[in-house]
Amino acid sequence: MIDMTNIGFNIKIDEFTKFYIKTVNRNLNFLGTHSQNTAVICEGIAKIMAVKCPEKKLLKYGALLHDIGKLFIPAEILNAGRPLNFTEFEIIKTHPVLGFEALECFESLRDVRTFALNHHHRNGFGYPKHIIYDNETEPLLIDILTIADSFSAIMEPRVYKKHASEIEAYKIMTDAANEKNNGLNPDAMEALQYLIDNKQIRLNGFFN
Repeated sequence: MIDMTNIGFNIKIDEFTKFYIKTVNRNLNFLGTHSQNTAVICEGIAKIMAVKCPEKKLLKYGALLHDIGKLFIPAEILNAGRPLNFTEFEIIKTHPVLGFEALECFESLRDVRTFALNHHHRNGFGYPKHIIYDNETEPLLIDILTIADSFSAIMEPRVYKKHASEIEAYKIMTDAANEKNNGLNPDAMEALQYLIDNKQIRLNGFFN
């Protein structure tokens, strides 16, 4: 019998992230590709906004793992080939808290737990209503993540909708009739517009 007490387990963050992306791409409607594209957009916005390297690294992993709570949502809801009904959407809305709780289990991933919790918040317009920040730089980073996540999701095709162009997605996110757009960081939105205007966004998977 192997003596497990003498075996050291040391999984690196990159290894865990790759495992997560591969798993959700296989089982949950290409959620991994969405997370990767969200990270790409985050990187572009952060560069324009001169976010420092340590914070950019934190943002990268926050983006790649922001939807990890969806592992605990029934696959038939996530993979539904139609718009969700009210009850199903209320279940979906639990994924930020579930992701926060999951990431707390890993000491090496605790720094990105608030990204999972807050990425739908939109400065009071989103969910959940109770938010937590671990340090003073996180509000800006999560503002960037919120925008990148929405932009990627709007562009991505679904069984029940075609993909939107970058210009179409940006127009939806700046529609004044949608009060939730008032919760988006205007400086980060300006940086996103710069990326679009200068054709600096290179997304994968859905758009090849």
